[in-house]
Amino acid sequence: MNLFKVLTIILLIFIPLYPKFPLQEVGGTYVAIRIDDFVVAAAIFLWLIFQAKSRFPILKERIFKLFALYWLVGLIVNLNSLSSFGLTSFKLAMFHWLRRVEYMSLFFVAKSAIKKRSDLKESIFAIWLTLAGVFIFGMGQKYWSWPVISTMNEEFSKGILLRMTKWTRISATFAGHYDLAAWAAMILCLTPAALAFSKKWWQKLLTLSLSLCTFRLLILTASRISFVAYLVGISTTLILLRKYWWIFPVVVGSLFFAFQSKELNARLTASLKVLPKISQKLPRQISFLKKKGVKSLKAEPTLTPTPTLVVSEKPLAPIEAAKLKKEKPKRKEKIIRTWPSPEEAEVAAARSSNIRFKVEWPRAIRAFLKNPLLGTGYSSLGLATDNDYLRILGETGILGGLTFMLIIFHLFRNGLLAVLARKSEWQLISGLLGAMIAFLANAIFIDVFEASKTAFYFWMLMGMGYKNKQINKFQINKSISK
Repeated sequence: MNLFKVLTIILLIFIPLYPKFPLQEVGGTYVAIRIDDFVVAAAIFLWLIFQAKSRFPILKERIFKLFALYWLVGLIVNLNSLSSFGLTSFKLAMFHWLRRVEYMSLFFVAKSAIKKRSDLKESIFAIWLTLAGVFIFGMGQKYWSWPVISTMNEEFSKGILLRMTKWTRISATFAGHYDLAAWAAMILCLTPAALAFSKKWWQKLLTLSLSLCTFRLLILTASRISFVAYLVGISTTLILLRKYWWIFPVVVGSLFFAFQSKELNARLTASLKVLPKISQKLPRQISFLKKKGVKSLKAEPTLTPTPTLVVSEKPLAPIEAAKLKKEKPKRKEKIIRTWPSPEEAEVAAARSSNIRFKVEWPRAIRAFLKNPLLGTGYSSLGLATDNDYLRILGETGILGGLTFMLIIFHLFRNGLLAVLARKSEWQLISGLLGAMIAFLANAIFIDVFEASKTAFYFWMLMGMGYKNKQINKFQINKSISK
């Protein structure tokens, strides 16, 4: 029995479907330890036992050396930040470093799961089944007041059950609507590849049906960033599949249905008005920071955006909140408004953009300018930066950014070579590369590499695709030797 295939399928299903119930709070942050952390830790522990019995063959592989180099740089960065800046506690800095190691380690668990081509097919099938569960849960939140466990702010992250109105942006079992949107955009990029790979009509029908459900979820999140990332990613998949004539109808059709959504339509329209104004101010802010000398990283407070709830003076719709305790839950009433007018949508879009461009991004730039080589350490920027690239540079400097991008470049290069050679399962690898591009595009405005559910899934998908390329290489070499 392929133990790691079973573990990978369990993780592919469990991680997206299990809500983010906190088990243990961590001091200094509202990121909590959860059941899925223990499930992931168990899978990694079993993988380490297998490696120990085989005398750690993974140490000989180039891809592991790249991962280990990035982890080592992160450890050095933490030690340097504590001795040089004193910005973070050792416990908190190491906690955030271990989070990165935990997320990325699933790459190797999923990689070990793929022994033959059928293992990849079964893993992809598990993803489609998971899509059905996430869709049902999301629809329950929108139409039947199913509960939400959110971590969009410190209060919600304590395990509060939220019951939202049908007009509120859904998050399903994810931390918030941004995380759900990033995950949905990534998975949707697999659709053309899965359709091209499937041979039977019922497989194509199932794939198309579940993909339409996922697209519906993406639209309901009203996430502008993830929607654009989806368009970029799925176009990449179609280009790699050489389905050029499908790009125009897919993009136009996606835009048509997107603009049928009042929420997403209002946010996209508002962004077109707001972003040019703010983007003109950003270069002046960066120039000002350089002239100032960057003496402190604490000039701006850490703000956590919660755009789902927009306060109104008139009581339009309630949210019921109850903490998960044994006693009878106490009801809290919060007044919210949906997205009824372009003016309010523009205000919300401006607020979200201002948090990024005036608070979070300048804070990351200050950290990078303070120590360009090694940054200022994990947790020094707070929980949110809303740009993973600036976050990497601010926390780990040029050294951390280069070692991280080496991993990404190596994975993309190997996948692209497999696609260009049109090896077996090259269609699925095309979809995985499209998913990578969508994920990287999302990272420009969302901290997707730090969001547990999306990060777990990304690294598992990359591990599955990387091992499939190795299987093809082994089989080709074997046939040549014969």
